[in-house]
Amino acid sequence: MIAGALLLPWAAAAANPNHVVEIFKEVSNNLKSGNTDKLSPRFASFVDLWILATEQACSAQQAAAAVDEFFLQHKPTKFTMLHLGGKGNKHYGIGLLTTVNGKFRVTVFLLVNESNSYEIQQLRIDNEH
Repeated sequence: MIAGALLLPWAAAAANPNHVVEIFKEVSNNLKSGNTDKLSPRFASFVDLWILATEQACSAQQAAAAVDEFFLQHKPTKFTMLHLGGKGNKHYGIGLLTTVNGKFRVTVFLLVNESNSYEIQQLRIDNEH
C-alpha cells in the first residue's frame, strides 16, 4: 500500500509515468522473488554494480551471476519500494529488501537506451542500518 501511495504523486510528474511505474513494479517483483532470470534482461550491456562492500563495473551476464549469488546467500522474503524519482530519461528507485538474513537497502537506476527502452544501468545493495 505504501509503495502504491508513493508511486502516484511521482507518476504525475514523469514524462511517461505509466511505463516507468510498470517497469519499477516489474523490477520490484523480481527483487522480491529473487528471480535473477527475470531481472537480468532489464540489465544494460554494462552495469555499475555494488553488492555490500564490492563495487564493480561488469557485463550484464556478470551482474546477473553476482546478483544470483547474493540471492542464494540471502533469500528474499519481501521487497518494498520506498521512493521513486527522476525525470526525462533517467529514473531511480530506492527500496528495502527483506531476506532470511536481514534487511538491505536497494537502489536501482534506470536509463533509456538507444532502442527507447528502460534498462538497469546501476544496481546497489547495501546493508540496512
